[in-house]
Amino acid sequence: MLNNKKIVAMIPARLGSQRIPKKNLRLLGDKVLTQWVAQACINADIFDDIYINSESDIFDKISSDVGVKFYKRSDELASNSATNDDFALDFIENIDCDILVQVNPTSPFTKHEDIKALVKMFLEGDYKTVHTVKDEQIEGLYEGQPLNFDPLKQMPPSQELTPIKIFTSSIMAWDTQKFKDNMQKSGCAVYGGDGKIGYYTITGEGMIDIDNEKDFYLAEAILKMKETTIKKRYYEI
Repeated sequence: MLNNKKIVAMIPARLGSQRIPKKNLRLLGDKVLTQWVAQACINADIFDDIYINSESDIFDKISSDVGVKFYKRSDELASNSATNDDFALDFIENIDCDILVQVNPTSPFTKHEDIKALVKMFLEGDYKTVHTVKDEQIEGLYEGQPLNFDPLKQMPPSQELTPIKIFTSSIMAWDTQKFKDNMQKSGCAVYGGDGKIGYYTITGEGMIDIDNEKDFYLAEAILKMKETTIKKRYYEI
């Protein structure tokens, strides 16, 4: 236990996937997506337990291969209509933990340093919910209205713009009691409800989120790039 809190990591791995069939069984390099993030959780060295959460028994073997536990959810909680609120609450009600950290396999390059830093932030800031975000330092609109720029003023250098924070959902953390309270009170809890909410900024390849085939191609390219030394070259006058 860390800071007298039992901290458990949960990696959701639904077998069915609409945009990429059997996405969580697809190999990236020599590992499936769940194994990439499971290894990051292991390397973070802060969890009392680490689980892969799926309706399919095939992930029991995958969990064992990487050295983590398996939690089997019901088929109902793996349907297209099941929400993150639903399967997270089911897990919390069946696995003893004070803090649940969900690490999504669709972000296979999540770094163990970020997992560890997010949990440290959670504990030191006395947060009840923490989500990962990425900074987009570019002009943004919401329903046609400017968010971080004034259309009546000159366009500033991009580095002077206030970044817009976008959810990456690669890592989420919740105080489990507050999660249950929010579910009972509001019927939802993932965003944080009425508890203290924090946002941890992810940078670099940890921002990659695999949602479609093009994202998978990008992930494969990044993996190959990691194995390649690129010499910087410049145009010379």
